[in-house]
Parts: sequence; C-alpha cells; structure tokens
Amino acid sequence: MVTKKALLTSVLFTASVSLAASVNGAGSSAIAPLLQDWAQDYVSYTTVQVNYQAVGSGAGIRMVSQRMVDFGASDAPLKPSQLKRKNLMQFPIAAFGAVFAYNLPGVDHLKLSTKAVCGIFSGRIRYWDNPVIKAANPGESLPHLPILIAVRADKSGTTYTVTSYLVKACGSQLRFHKPSKKPFWGLYNIVAAKGNAGVAAVIQKKQGTIGYVEYTYAVKGGLKVVSLQNRDGYYVEPSLKGFQSALKYAQWGPENGFYASLTYQPGKETWPIVGATWALLPKEKVNRNKMVMEFFNWGYTFGDPIAKKLFYAPLPESVKEKVRKMWVDYKYGSNTK
Repeated sequence: MVTKKALLTSVLFTASVSLAASVNGAGSSAIAPLLQDWAQDYVSYTTVQVNYQAVGSGAGIRMVSQRMVDFGASDAPLKPSQLKRKNLMQFPIAAFGAVFAYNLPGVDHLKLSTKAVCGIFSGRIRYWDNPVIKAANPGESLPHLPILIAVRADKSGTTYTVTSYLVKACGSQLRFHKPSKKPFWGLYNIVAAKGNAGVAAVIQKKQGTIGYVEYTYAVKGGLKVVSLQNRDGYYVEPSLKGFQSALKYAQWGPENGFYASLTYQPGKETWPIVGATWALLPKEKVNRNKMVMEFFNWGYTFGDPIAKKLFYAPLPESVKEKVRKMWVDYKYGSNTK
C-alpha cells in the first residue's frame, strides 16, 4: 500500500530525477536480480536508467569509496566509524536468504543438523555417508562421496552472511572466529568461484559438492537446497516467510548506519542464514544522491511485489519510514560532511 508519506517523499525528490539520464551502481551479487528488475520497471516510468554491476560486495565498497559509481551495495554493513572515515551514508535495501545448495545423485531431500554443518565446515566430516549426516536422513541413500565445498573467490557479502551464521552456530570449531567477506577456511576440500552465479555453476557441474548461494540463484539454477536445523532446533526449508521472520529481531536505526545482524535468529519458522543488502552513497554528492534516493524510494514504494517474486524479504514499513526521514533530513540539512 502506498502511503501519503511515501508519495510526499517521492515528490520531494522528483525534481532531481529529470536532471540526468542514468545512475550507476555496483556491488553485491546477492541483490543484483532485485535491483536489475527494479531498474527495468523504473526506466519505463521515469526514463532514468539505473545500471548495476554485480561485482561483489567488496568491490562495491571499493568502487563507491573511490567515487567510481553513484552507489555501492554491500551485504556486509559498514560500521559507523568506517562510514565516517569514507564519508558515506548507508541504508538497507532488502533482506535475502542464503542457502546451502548441493549436488548428490539420488538424494532429493537432504537435511543437515547444526552439528553436521559445523562438522562439514570444520573439516571433521569429510564424506556424505558420515553417521552425523545419516542420522537426520534415514530415508536417503547417501553415497560414499567426498564432500567438496564451493565458496566465493571474491570478497563477498554472501560469504559474510554465511560466516556470520557459522560463527554463531559453530563457535570455536571453525578456523575463523568472526564474520568475514573472505575468510581463511583452512580446509583442503574447497573450490572457489566468483560471484553467486559462479558458485551455482560449480555446484551444477561437480557431484558431491555443497556450496552457498543467495536463494534466487538456487531457484533460477534448479539447484537442490538443504533443509537446515535452525536456532530453536526445528528443520526448516528456505522460504520468504522464513526470511521475513528473521527481520522481526533487527534493531534498525540511522544512528548506527542501520547496522543489523539477521543470522541465527530465534523462531520456529525462522531461516537461520538471513542477510540484508545496504546501499552506500558518497555524502558530498548531493545532486547525484537525490537521484539514487528517488530510485530506492520507488523500490520501497512499488517494488515489494517484485522483491517477493524473487524471494527477497521487503523491509518493514517502519524501517522504510526511518530511511525516508533520513533522506529528507539529508536533502534539507547540512549533513554532507
């Protein structure tokens, strides 16, 4: 539903949109399908072309920090001190679910307990017919195949989201002890690929592989996806409802750059690996920022059906209103430094 306040905010920025023909962004591959679909609809309404490069969160942060693009997008939010140092503003776009996709012949419904996931990513579980995995899959004929783990080769916000989940769920069992866009896995059975699409391609080609991708890539690629044991002990399948459940526990606010962690949250239906993507804008680029904000305001106002179709969880209306207020304060304030 379009609120009067949302339309008012749209009017506040509309005058700036007509001043340029294009807006350029780069970063997260996880959010790329949503931004690209939003851009396709947006240009038909406004004639403003939004060009987005899915180069990974790390590259997106670098490119916006060097003022190579109008906005960056990262699945790993920057802390307030980093935003201040880089003179950037930050706000969330939408949430997504990261999933473990796999390639095991004859196994169509794989469940992994938290113990099994931690065993795989710590290197303690090396074959698919390990008793820990078999315990949760009594009806499946698990092959004696070595486990190959597909990860991202680039600095990735999806990796940051997955490692955030793993650190919370597995603790000291892992080689790394904090979320990272490119961690030291410390495992021999690793294959790395660039982007969500690259990891999905590896999983499709190599039997015995498990890897993590944003859920839309798994659906589009026809990949089989693991059912995971969540924080409360329930086995859940990835779903928009499960992703949205994690949003209930986030404390969003402009005072900390809308920084939030959505992984491994409680709830019977909650999917345990939920992340969000944040937009990053150079604070001094006032005129360009007005155009970027107008695009995201359009997405907030009219883009939720597109997001849900692609399995992205739209932000709660209360969060959108906080972001819109920040935009209005930015336009009429002097907070460009």
